[in-house]
Amino acid sequence: MAIISFNRKRDNILNDFSRKYRDRTLSYLHNAFSLRLEDCEDVFQEASIVLYNAAVDGKLDDLKSSLYTYFIGICKNKARELMRANGKIPLSSLDEFDDDDEQRHNTTLNKADKILNDIDTDEKTEQERNGIIHNLIKSMTSPCNELLWSYYRDALSMSAIAKMFNYASESVAKVTKHRCMEKFRKSYEMTLSIM
Repeated sequence: MAIISFNRKRDNILNDFSRKYRDRTLSYLHNAFSLRLEDCEDVFQEASIVLYNAAVDGKLDDLKSSLYTYFIGICKNKARELMRANGKIPLSSLDEFDDDDEQRHNTTLNKADKILNDIDTDEKTEQERNGIIHNLIKSMTSPCNELLWSYYRDALSMSAIAKMFNYASESVAKVTKHRCMEKFRKSYEMTLSIM
């Protein structure tokens, strides 16, 4: 009886997760990969099956990221598989920008590089620094961890992030990102000071 109860609880959690993040994920897939709605739904369904199997196999027990971040990773892989199967090559993240977004992205990368290069890199290798950044972002609470990954790693525009996170406007997304970056900077500086 306990196993049946556990299985129902797991199934309920995954069903609630799917309902909660369905629209947000479909929006992300459409914006990031320019997929048709039917293809987005197929990718979402396939990724949901992979997520369910991972839960059954116990692969989610020691998850280091949020469940949504893990799920989006599955969705990305499934979207790329679909695009390859259809003879389409997924765009690199820079190809997905219009000119304004590309300029914004390059400016942001230059600012980030300047901040990171100001830190004494003689003692820390780039790999260590990236590991610190990765771990700090993973340890942040939602929505900060997901928003920062979406903006910096996935290179999504603020308008795409606003849609994906169901924010009222792009301005709300920008304010939220700014607050998240302030939290990240404090954590990063504190981490460096104790090393």
